[in-house]
Amino acid sequence: MNQNQSIQNLLISESETGSNNRPPKLNHMNEYPSCKNCFHSYVLGQNTELWTCFISLYNTALEEAGSNATTFMNMQEADKKAYDLEKKAFSILTQALHKDFYHQFGYCTSMKDLWDGLVARGEGNVATRKTRHGLLKKEFESLEFMDNESLNDMTTRFYHLISEMYSYGVLATQWEMVAKFADALPPKWSSFIELLKHAGTLDTVSIY
Repeated sequence: MNQNQSIQNLLISESETGSNNRPPKLNHMNEYPSCKNCFHSYVLGQNTELWTCFISLYNTALEEAGSNATTFMNMQEADKKAYDLEKKAFSILTQALHKDFYHQFGYCTSMKDLWDGLVARGEGNVATRKTRHGLLKKEFESLEFMDNESLNDMTTRFYHLISEMYSYGVLATQWEMVAKFADALPPKWSSFIELLKHAGTLDTVSIY
């Protein structure tokens, strides 16, 4: 692997999982299912209290008081903390959103508003989720190795699929996932897979 490829892989990895200084990036809405899980883990890793801003209503009275230096100094410590957490959470999420669709949520004035809007856009209504559920199930059932695809590429594609399946409630057991991945491998892996099956090793493999 050359240096340019290594740098590209590093950038892709940081975009998907984030780094100490940057949250995972949501560049397209079709990345939402896997990004949602990574983002949740990232936020908890930064500060476990931050996630409350995503799921709890924000006291808008704190906004006016907190935005003024004089009134901020007179706020109760608990209110200062709540204001600070709200601003940090909002900043993290806005950094995670690609600029091309961040402006679509300009009407959101609180962290919870922004998160709820993103979830609604990413997960859709009941009919949309039902359709996506069916498509993901079919994609899993028909999983195959693609032409000119490396094993690493297939593995990445497979884990993205599993992550999205989880988000849409498409259930599969560990055995089913392992068996599906093994069956999708190209013919050159057949002898090796048969050995694992014969030895019973394949039954003990975990996909995670």
